[in-house]
Amino acid sequence: MSKKLLAATFILSSSFSFSQFQNISLDEALNKSKKTNQLIFIQLESATCSQCNEVADKAFQDQELASDLEQTFICLKITPDHPDRQTIASLYQSSFGSLFIDNDKALIHKFPKSTTRVAAYKEQIDIALAKASEDLRITELEKEYNESKDVTLLEALLVKRKSLNLETELLLDEYISVLPADSLTSERTLSFIAQMSPVIGSKPDQLLRKNPPLFNKVWYSMDLGARISINSLIITKSLRKAVKEKNESYAYKVAAFAKNINTNPQSGSKSFDRVILSYFKGINDTTNYFSRAVNYYNRYYLSINPDSVKSRDSSILKKLVRETSGTTVKKGDSVFIRKQISYSPAVQVFAHDLNNVAWDFYITTQNLFYLQNALMWAKKANEFYESPEAMDTYARLLYKMGYKNEAIEWMNKAILLRKTRGFNSQEYETVLLKMKNNNAKIDTY
Repeated sequence: MSKKLLAATFILSSSFSFSQFQNISLDEALNKSKKTNQLIFIQLESATCSQCNEVADKAFQDQELASDLEQTFICLKITPDHPDRQTIASLYQSSFGSLFIDNDKALIHKFPKSTTRVAAYKEQIDIALAKASEDLRITELEKEYNESKDVTLLEALLVKRKSLNLETELLLDEYISVLPADSLTSERTLSFIAQMSPVIGSKPDQLLRKNPPLFNKVWYSMDLGARISINSLIITKSLRKAVKEKNESYAYKVAAFAKNINTNPQSGSKSFDRVILSYFKGINDTTNYFSRAVNYYNRYYLSINPDSVKSRDSSILKKLVRETSGTTVKKGDSVFIRKQISYSPAVQVFAHDLNNVAWDFYITTQNLFYLQNALMWAKKANEFYESPEAMDTYARLLYKMGYKNEAIEWMNKAILLRKTRGFNSQEYETVLLKMKNNNAKIDTY
C-alpha cells in the first residue's frame, strides 16, 4: 500500500519480470558470493510505498542496467513478505532502497531512494564498486594496526569504517584509550573525534566536551554544513541506541541534545518532540506514541498555511532555475536550454509526514478520537500536495468514519490521478468497489 510521497512525478508502466533478481535466500546468496567473489545487490522494497517500488522497477526494466547488475552482482529483491526481510532490515537499519554488501554481510554502500533514472543506479554501482576496493583496504588496515598498534593507522581505519557506514563506536573507544595524554587536549584530536560523531554520553563524547571553551573553538572552526552533518549522525546513532536498549531516560538525553543545538526555540522544541515521538514509535509503545503524535502534528503542522509554503517553494524553484547553468540543445529549428535541478518542495515534505502518520493511525487503531485526528491530518496533507496516496488515505478514513459518499468521491479522485501519472490503480479500484458495496472491511489491515 503506497503511503510515501515522492519529490517528483515519474511516469512508468506497471508489472515486469526482472531476470537479474535471483529467487534465493540471503544465506544462499552469501554462500554463492563466497564462491564467485561477487558482491550482493539487494533491492529492498518499501512496505508502505508501492509507488516508490514502481519507480525503481521502471529503471530495472532497462536491459543495459539489468545486464550490468546480473554480470556484476548476485541480485536479490526483498519484498515486504520475503522471509529474510526482518533480518536484512535489522542488519542494515534499512526499510527501503538499494544495498550493496559483501560475503561477510558487511554493508559497502546504501542508496536509500528510488528513481526511474537508469543513470542514477549506474552511478550507485560505480560508487559501490569503488567502496568495495576501499573495503579491501580496511582489511589491510586492520591487519596493519593489530600488528603495530599505530595511532595513525587507527585513525585511517576509523575514517574508512565511517565512510562505509560501518560501526565505529568500539574502535573510537579504543582510540581515546591509546592516545598519549598530551594529545587528548589537542585541537586536531578533538576535531577528529567530533568528525566521528560519537554517541551521546560515550567516553569519546565526554572527552570531546570536557573543556567547553576548547570544544567551541574546535567546533566553530568547522563549516556549518559539516557541523549539521555531524550532529544529525550523532542524533541518529544515539536514538538507535536508545531504541535498541529501550532506554527512555537516554532517549530524553538525545532529545535534549537535538533541542539544544537549535538556535531557534520553536525548531528546538520540535526537534525534542520529534526524537521522543520516534523513540516511542521505535519501541512500539502505542499508548505514548498515539498521544504524543496527536500533540506533535496538531502543534507543528495544522497551524501552517499551505499557500504560504507553496509560495515559498515557487520562489526557491525560480531562484534555482535562474542560478543553474544549463546545456544548449537544438531540436529542428528550435534551440532551448536544458537544466537539471534537484529540489524537494516543502509542501511535499509536509504532505508526506501528515499522510504517513494518518495512515499509521488508520491501520493500527479503532479509537474514535485518534481516527478523527488522522482524518484532519489526511485532509491537510491533500491541502499541501494532492497525491493518489494522500487521497487514498483520506478516502479510507472517511469510509471508516462513516462518510461513505465523500469516501467514494475521494477514492475516484485518487484513481484518476494515479492513472494520469501512469500507475496501476487496480488496488484502489478494488477498495472503491468494496465501498460501493457497503463492505464493513475494505482492506486486509
